[in-house]
Amino acid sequence: MKITTKKVADAGLLLAIILIMQTVKNISAFISGPVINAVLVIAALELGIWWGIGFSILAPLTSILIAPASPMTMITQATYGVNLPVIMIGNIIFVLFAYYGKKKGEKEFVLGLILGAVVKWLFMWGCADLIIKPLFEQNLGKLVAAVNKVFSTLQLYSGLLGAVIIYPVSRAISAMRRKNE
Repeated sequence: MKITTKKVADAGLLLAIILIMQTVKNISAFISGPVINAVLVIAALELGIWWGIGFSILAPLTSILIAPASPMTMITQATYGVNLPVIMIGNIIFVLFAYYGKKKGEKEFVLGLILGAVVKWLFMWGCADLIIKPLFEQNLGKLVAAVNKVFSTLQLYSGLLGAVIIYPVSRAISAMRRKNE
């Protein structure tokens, strides 16, 4: 993997979008979630799979630092960070499905986006119900509603709406690349 000045600049722009969206998370996760999911996949498609995986790991960490009042940060504090790997792995699942779908073809890309969103949601929801809630039941107390929100259909919504953003952005980037060649 060759790191160029252009890749570093593009990565910086995508990271800036993630950081801005983390500040929006306290206002609406229905806006920030899909955009962050889109950035993770665009990073993988445009910069390489390792950038997408790296951003998938970095995004939840930045949320804790930037969005202290968000439900995710409260859950992280109540579960001593156990939820962070779940979110990171969920992000990576989504990125991998989209990335390898794109490598196969256009129809597979759309299918990868949809399946990636669904599998991410199922993984995160399952981990919340089978691991996080049982392990930290007494710590969570009133945060159970937040756990349900963070790991529920919000994840499916974020992934699917992220896919709606990713697909046209990816096509536009490809068209610009063809035009410049």
